Amino acid sequence: MLTSLSCISAAAVGFSFTVSAREIIFPEVAASHPYQSTLIGNLDGIDIVSGSQFSGLTTFANLPYASCFGDGPASEKYDIALLGAPFDTGATARPGARFGPGGIRLGSRRLSPRSGWSVYTGENSLEDWAKIVDCGDAPLTFLDNTVALKQLEKAHKLMMFSLWKVISGRTANTTTKSSIPRVITLGGDHTTTLAALRSTYGHWGKVSVIHFDSHIGTHWAARPVDRNTTLGLVPGSSPATFKVSEADHNADTWDPKAEEYRITRTFLHLAHEEGLILNMSMHAGIRAPLIRPKGDIRNDLRCGFEIVTARDIDRLGVDGVLRKLRNRVGETNVYVSVDIDVLDPAFAPATGTAEVGGWSTRELLTILDGLRGIRIIGADVVEVAPIYDNPGETTVLAAAEVAHSLITLMVQTPVQSEKDRLA
Repeated sequence: MLTSLSCISAAAVGFSFTVSAREIIFPEVAASHPYQSTLIGNLDGIDIVSGSQFSGLTTFANLPYASCFGDGPASEKYDIALLGAPFDTGATARPGARFGPGGIRLGSRRLSPRSGWSVYTGENSLEDWAKIVDCGDAPLTFLDNTVALKQLEKAHKLMMFSLWKVISGRTANTTTKSSIPRVITLGGDHTTTLAALRSTYGHWGKVSVIHFDSHIGTHWAARPVDRNTTLGLVPGSSPATFKVSEADHNADTWDPKAEEYRITRTFLHLAHEEGLILNMSMHAGIRAPLIRPKGDIRNDLRCGFEIVTARDIDRLGVDGVLRKLRNRVGETNVYVSVDIDVLDPAFAPATGTAEVGGWSTRELLTILDGLRGIRIIGADVVEVAPIYDNPGETTVLAAAEVAHSLITLMVQTPVQSEKDRLA
């Protein structure tokens, strides 16, 4: 029995004939994908190894996959690595960011080294001097936050019981540019940034942080423990919460009669306390409510941050925001952390703690592109929770383009370590 595809009729000219569908050769069409070969009768010439962004492993922007977590020799070399951090049990609102790395990769499927040319600059950062790979996701447990963060830190730094090195512990591929590879983390909730900052400190020392977010992320709170109630966590952050016998006497909630306190400290507060970041850091896009009207801002300043609010862009414009960011970090080494909730929920609804009144995707991408020349030694895109996205996948598409912009900034400005400069 022939299908309708295999029946070709010419009744209008007085005759009819049929041919098998196997004998039909489809002509080339103007809209065909450049990577797709025209179908031909002889299967010997058909390529099933390459040519489709929907085949094989789903890596970011169809970049090569590298096995980075094995206990064998670190033979794979690269200059920039993407690392997934599927962790969301530090979230204080909606969970789901553990699926963020996969969502961001799906959002990047239309990108590839062969079609990554920028219409704005004429450059292709995916096919430049840097060897860029996707290392997949770090194997993190979802049953114990402390263990999971140690696993992520181990993935970023050195294998604990091995001489072999993983991720940023390896020697870069293009040592004429820098001997230390740089890592872009795909999150995952914002707690994962702390592990990345610990890793960068081991290679680069203290860094400035440009932190795109709707929440300040330096919240600190000391509250007397009431064992009869459950203490809520700091909204819009990923805190580390534990009990101690003493607390800061300058805290707004200090009670000298209390026998035990619960200390809630968020990732940037902890980074400051551990001496990982410089007092030359900057928040951008902030708009979420504070918990303590004066205490939060006072502590934020103590942690070394200044603030550009979301509405400052209306007064300063993009150029004004960029001037503030660039003047703040100067010539220091910089870590860029992008919480996708810096965008308005109209553009990025798929996040754990959405806050209205944020920036548009175009505004954020323009600001990121304007950071060209900054000495970026690490970066992340976090708080992407694909389950809350819309059918158009606007959040994962935006997050993928943010990651692409971060790659471009790293390629545009190679950064040498002190060891490189002395060599």
